[in-house]
Amino acid sequence: MSTLRNLVPSTHSLFVFEAAARTLSFKSAARELNVTQPSVSHSIKMFEKHCGLALFVRDNRGVQLTEAGRQLYEEVRTSFRRLEQRLEAISDRGTKYITFAASTSLAAHWLAPQLYHFQQEHPDVKIKVVATDRDIEPDHEVDVTVWVRPRDFDRANTWFVCNEVVFPVCSPAYLLSHPTLTSVDDLLQHQLIHSSDAFRKRLGWAEWMELAGGNSTEIRTNIVFNDYQLTFQAAIAGEGISLGWSLTAQHLLRNRLLVRPLPIEIKTDRAFFLLVSEDPVKNKRSKLLVDWFLAKTAELRS
Repeated sequence: MSTLRNLVPSTHSLFVFEAAARTLSFKSAARELNVTQPSVSHSIKMFEKHCGLALFVRDNRGVQLTEAGRQLYEEVRTSFRRLEQRLEAISDRGTKYITFAASTSLAAHWLAPQLYHFQQEHPDVKIKVVATDRDIEPDHEVDVTVWVRPRDFDRANTWFVCNEVVFPVCSPAYLLSHPTLTSVDDLLQHQLIHSSDAFRKRLGWAEWMELAGGNSTEIRTNIVFNDYQLTFQAAIAGEGISLGWSLTAQHLLRNRLLVRPLPIEIKTDRAFFLLVSEDPVKNKRSKLLVDWFLAKTAELRS
């Protein structure tokens, strides 16, 4: 059991103290709390007696905090503010966010550079992006998310975004400063950037090379990242060639932060899907974001 109830005369005394300390006026605190000034003065005296120390210095000009009073006020003010924020967040009065859970690569290279367009179109809609290393079910905390599933995946509140298409990508600077690629096997003469995600199955270079008709036995795994977003970062920095995915690479390719050194691509038996919480209230709030996301990815479905 908390010992706080033994350290203060009552919870009401904390509210009286906070108001008096903030305004440095018993009269102002009384007006704010809708009580009389003598009531505030009495409550403060009882608080000081219970604590065994003076919290205010009283003189003809009003009241000032003692050093102990100042220290206590800082703690009370911070605690009140944190409690207020938490109560607002969990109540109907709190700010309503649409929470979008996404992989770090989708969050960093697709959502982050483009969400300001959505905000300009819908300034009253607030969005919280949650980067996650695994798939999350839409629920009471997550409104929208993206999964990669077999193309025949079907369930309520799900929208097909695009097929999973995988292809090599690199920076324009890397392409200009290295030998031109004319075949899949030419990739073996370049620095290939690998990723190995613990919770998401992704096509690796060896599997991609085999599907593309190349020789995967000579692939060197010199650079391996445990997060696919880091392979993008390395490719953008000109460190080598990474595999790119149709959705997550869309914005980077459109803005030529990455280019495709070969026209060859592998279309897997999987696709990207947008999932929304089954909560009717959340669905209503998320519909604008769903429509915007699908409009932004329309070219990937053509």
